[in-house]
Amino acid sequence: MKRVLIPTKLDKTVRETLEAHGGYAVVLEEVADLAAFCAQHSEAHALIVRSEKVTSAIIDALPKLKVIVRAGSGVDTIDLAHARKKGVDVMSTPGANANAVAEEVIALMLADARHIVDADPSTRAGKWEKSKFMGREVSGKTVGIVGLGAIGRLVARRLSGFDVQLIGYDPMVTAEQARAAGVELVDLHTLFVRADYITLHVPETPATKGMVNAALLSHMKKGATIINCARAGIINETDLRAAKAEKQLRFLNDVYPKDAEGPKTVADIADIMVPHLGASTKEANFKAALHAAQQLIELDEKGTSAYIVNR
Repeated sequence: MKRVLIPTKLDKTVRETLEAHGGYAVVLEEVADLAAFCAQHSEAHALIVRSEKVTSAIIDALPKLKVIVRAGSGVDTIDLAHARKKGVDVMSTPGANANAVAEEVIALMLADARHIVDADPSTRAGKWEKSKFMGREVSGKTVGIVGLGAIGRLVARRLSGFDVQLIGYDPMVTAEQARAAGVELVDLHTLFVRADYITLHVPETPATKGMVNAALLSHMKKGATIINCARAGIINETDLRAAKAEKQLRFLNDVYPKDAEGPKTVADIADIMVPHLGASTKEANFKAALHAAQQLIELDEKGTSAYIVNR
């Protein structure tokens, strides 16, 4: 029996799928100390994680480890190079969380446009501040989508009924592919010039770290909105702070350098901030869990490598 460690809160379908196969012994437990958990189960064949940080030390603590599965899309929390050095395949489950994140983008846009977050406690307190909460409509605006992968394309689809103009940037996508998604493909500078709303959907890599900087932010429309449900490092926080003050930008944020309690450095500039809720739906959790189990079985039985990201 191959031991599979799951040190996170993940839908029970992952255990049910693997145990129904018959070849796996699953240890599913939400843990506070990943290192200690791995030390207790050093014979593990596979590790399935969500946002847990899988360092070189964690990988070294599991000498029989062959597979790490990220039940989600981003793998920046995993030391991919060290995993490869140790002969460990790293997989992700792209698309499992896509709809959840896309819907969160729409929720943030509408909540901010109509002042829902502030209007609720005001009205509960017996106030009637109707004029204070004068809002704006999303319809008729230009929405710029940075990154036209699974999430970016779903954002475009979800917005299709709002009568907005969709523009997008993605160096890996052709103009024809963008048009098929209902999006006009433009360069990044043009996107920041034209958009009333900009939503970010790219991974954090050396190429994208700090890509949203003063040079781009200086071209945004006064009063425009930027939404980050991708990765915190994509935005140069200092540059955003300065541009926000100058241009009265709106900033809606769901991502931070570390998923943990404690003060957040963007608290002074975020108009809405939530605790990385993008993939936190029952449906997304179920799909990520199911895909993680299925992909592990497919890799072990058939050598299917389509979802491996570090080869």
